[in-house]
Amino acid sequence: MITDKYIAKIEGHGSLETDFSKSQVKLHIHEGERLFEGLLVGRTIEESHWITPRICGVCPIAHNLASLRACEDGLKIEISETTELLRELMVCAQMMQSHALHLFFLSLPDYLGIDRGTELAQKNPKDFKAALDIKEVSDDIAAVVAGRNVHPTTTTIGGFHKIPTREQLEKLLQKIKQTRASAGRALNICSKIKFPELKVDLELVTQKKEKILSNKNDPSTPLRVNPSIKNYKEVITEEIRNYSTAKFGGYKGREIMVGALARLYFSDHKEKEILDFQNPFHNNIAQAIEILLYHKQAGKILEQLLASKSDFDGTSKSDFDVYASEGIGAIEAPRGGLYHELRWNNKGIITYANIITPTVQNLTSIEKSANALLEQNKEKTQKEKERLLEMLVRAYDPCITCSVH
Repeated sequence: MITDKYIAKIEGHGSLETDFSKSQVKLHIHEGERLFEGLLVGRTIEESHWITPRICGVCPIAHNLASLRACEDGLKIEISETTELLRELMVCAQMMQSHALHLFFLSLPDYLGIDRGTELAQKNPKDFKAALDIKEVSDDIAAVVAGRNVHPTTTTIGGFHKIPTREQLEKLLQKIKQTRASAGRALNICSKIKFPELKVDLELVTQKKEKILSNKNDPSTPLRVNPSIKNYKEVITEEIRNYSTAKFGGYKGREIMVGALARLYFSDHKEKEILDFQNPFHNNIAQAIEILLYHKQAGKILEQLLASKSDFDGTSKSDFDVYASEGIGAIEAPRGGLYHELRWNNKGIITYANIITPTVQNLTSIEKSANALLEQNKEKTQKEKERLLEMLVRAYDPCITCSVH
C-alpha cells in the first residue's frame, strides 16, 4: 500500500509518500521555490545581509552572519574582538531560540501525551515556564545585540552600526543567571523520555575550525586534512529530484545528517555520553543539551565583554574599500552547516550567489532513516509506522522554507 500524507508540526509544507510493501519513503517538499540566490544578483553586497535573513524567520541570525562573513572574506576584512564576541552572542541566542521552539512546541508533545505545546501550560506549568524563560532570554539577547529578536538590524560589513551599552549587557547577564535552571529543564525532560529505538548508519557532518568534518573519515586523520570550508563545493553536493521543490544535499553524494547531533559528535562535552549517534531521534536530546551549553556560553561571553575596557557605546563599524572579489561565509545554524557564496564586481554589485542550507543536506538522511525505520518495525501496524515516521521527520527539525530558498 502506498500513502502520501502531509506532516504536521514542522516548519513548512512537506509530505511522506510511503510504500509500505517495499519499506520505501520519499519526502515530498511542496513549497514553491523563492529564488533568493537570484534576488541577490544585481543588489549590492551591503544589502546581502539584509535580504538573506528573510529566507527564514526561525534562523535569520545565521543567514545574516553567513552573508556578512562572505563579504568580509572577499574584502579581506578582519573584525574586532568585540565584534566577534557580540556575533558569538547572537549565535547563542539563535540556537536557544530555535531549539526551544522546536522542542517544546513541535517535537516533545509527541512524547508528553499532549497535542500541542501550549497544553504543557496546564499539564506541567513549570516546564512551560522554562520554555518561555529560554525563549525570552534568547529574544532579549537578540534584541539588544542584533537590534531585534528576528531579522537583525544592527550588523554591517566589518562590525555593527550600533553596539550595546554596558548597562544593557549587565542586564542580560543578570537574566542569564536567573534562567539557569530553566536552561537545563529541556534536558531534564528529554533524559526521562524513552525515544524510539532505531539504528541507522548515519554520516554526521559539521563545520569546525574552518574545516568540514565527517565521521566517515578515518578517525585517526588529523583535522588539518579535512576539506576546507573554502572548498565546500568539492564535498557538499546537491541534486534535483522530480518530487521536490528543494534540492537534496549530501557529502560527496552520500546521505548525511547535520545539526545538533552531528555537532556534539565532534565535541568534547561530557553531556554527549547519553547520546546514541546512530539514532536520529536522539537529535532531540542533542538540541536539549545545546540549549544548556549555549546558555552557559552566553553567560561566559557576557562576562568577557563586561571585563573588557570597551565603553560599549557608539559603533564598531569598519571602513572598507569595495573592489571586485568573491567570498564564502559559513556558519553552524541551529539545523546544521549553512554556506553562503557571493561574487561581485568593482562597484560591489553581486553577480553570483549560492546558498546551501542545513535542511537541504538533511533531506537525504531523512529518507534513509525513514526506510530504516520501516525495515526495523515490520511487525507494527501501518498506523503505528505512520506515527513513527512523522516523529522521525520532526526529530530532524526540518526548515522547509529554508530548503526552498
